[in-house]
Amino acid sequence: MKHAMTGRGQRSYMKMLVDEESDAVLGVHVVDSDAAEMIQGIAVALKAGATKAQFDATIGVHPSSAEELVTMRTAARTVGSR
Repeated sequence: MKHAMTGRGQRSYMKMLVDEESDAVLGVHVVDSDAAEMIQGIAVALKAGATKAQFDATIGVHPSSAEELVTMRTAARTVGSR
């Protein structure tokens, strides 16, 4: 959202890995100019055992890149069990 509003053509990449059965967030990848600031809070949430549902129920700080981490709703890919 932050980059869309500035019109400067900057891009971000974010990915959240979620266990489909337990809904536990297993990891988060962030490539953005503010990644270090965002990932510290995410690290605390993961250490506390946050679930995807808890991320979804969190209000995002607007406009910011960080709000994308609590507005992700569509799975880009599902990896089957082995």
